[in-house]
Amino acid sequence: MSENLRKKITKLVRIGISLGLVIWLFSRFGLQGVWRAFERLPLSLWISACGMLLLAQILSSFRWWIISKTLKFEGAFKTYMGYYFVGMFFNLFLPTGVGGDIFKVHFLSRSIGRKLAATLTVLWDRFFGLSAMVLIGGFFVLIHPGLLRKPFDDGLVISGGMVVLILVGMPFIYNILRRMKLKILHALPESVLQLHKPGKLFPILGLSFCMQALGMGAVALMGEGMHLPVPPAFYFMVLPIVNIMTMIPVTFSGIGLREGAMVYFLGLKGIAPEPALALGLLFFSIQVTTSLVGGVAYALGFHRQPAPA
Repeated sequence: MSENLRKKITKLVRIGISLGLVIWLFSRFGLQGVWRAFERLPLSLWISACGMLLLAQILSSFRWWIISKTLKFEGAFKTYMGYYFVGMFFNLFLPTGVGGDIFKVHFLSRSIGRKLAATLTVLWDRFFGLSAMVLIGGFFVLIHPGLLRKPFDDGLVISGGMVVLILVGMPFIYNILRRMKLKILHALPESVLQLHKPGKLFPILGLSFCMQALGMGAVALMGEGMHLPVPPAFYFMVLPIVNIMTMIPVTFSGIGLREGAMVYFLGLKGIAPEPALALGLLFFSIQVTTSLVGGVAYALGFHRQPAPA
């Protein structure tokens, strides 16, 4: 079996799993109840949630620009923002929510090479985003104990502790990897160490916390607008888990997993399946809407801007 055929089959399988999950969810719950839950959300709040998520993506592109500059890439912020939004647009059509990162690496390295360094900028960008998300979830577990069931609350706290250890021990981890015999690890650029400097680390973490708070706050805003009797803190605990689940490469763009996870976690707080499913679909709708901004950027040729020299 050729590699292209294998990829096509894998993609079709993931699409099939997503469709199967969505059909199963809708077959179990009443469509009228889901629609009534939609109607409870004022349009102004949905637009506000889109704006919050869009601002979060702009902050994320700014963080990627800082990381890229640290790893000795040049170029203006607007170039990186164009690359970022185009990559975000392609995340809609690739199996997981990180597939567009391949395009970002290509845009950044196509004229000067340095594919490893370009890949590192994307990996660090994802790492800091995931770290902030887990730390926020663990923080809310600590200040609101008992709001989320075990083992999820323990998992967030333990994961947050591991993130702190990694951030503190970043120079030691770097030196260990440099001493390893693997060529790809030995080729890590020295500029990676600059990410641990307070002048770089604190702004990057600050941007990460702001963008994650905006993204999760957008979903909490919609939940409040639908009058779901759930404390806002609960969303900040659950959404890190939901977002990590959607990265599992078994569905197409996390479709089905996202909605099923929302039904499960909100069900733990006594929320009926129909409004929980509606919130999951609304969550996906604001992701699609903000990602379509990248489609406009792609149509206008922002991805053709000269890569940083």
